[in-house]
Amino acid sequence: MFRRQFVAAVLGSALIALSAGAAAAEQKKEPFPVAGKVTVVDFGAPWCAGCPETEQVMRDLQKEYGDKVAFVIINVDEYRGIEDKYLIETMPSQMFYDKTGEPIWIHKGQIDHDTLRERVNILLEGPDESDKK
Repeated sequence: MFRRQFVAAVLGSALIALSAGAAAAEQKKEPFPVAGKVTVVDFGAPWCAGCPETEQVMRDLQKEYGDKVAFVIINVDEYRGIEDKYLIETMPSQMFYDKTGEPIWIHKGQIDHDTLRERVNILLEGPDESDKK
């Protein structure tokens, strides 16, 4: 009898600890989109084979664009459930937001300097004036 109570208590404690950890992970505030800036968010993880190369592309372009564009790197392991919330099926994946914070594109897989630069420049230019009529 004592053994069953002990096992139940240990399992109960483990479930409580897991629940507390998951709640803490869910409470972490997402640092994107950045208000008033074109924002590129890269979703990846330390165990993702292609993610380090994409992170380096993001860092390189952050240096190139400076304060004009926000490049945000998200480790999905630190933001539990974020891949479900934003429908991230492949890592790395990038989401592109315009200056108003509206999601515009999602790119799945690795991205090179030229492709990322092209998309960022389109967002920096903003909507075509003829589209507003």
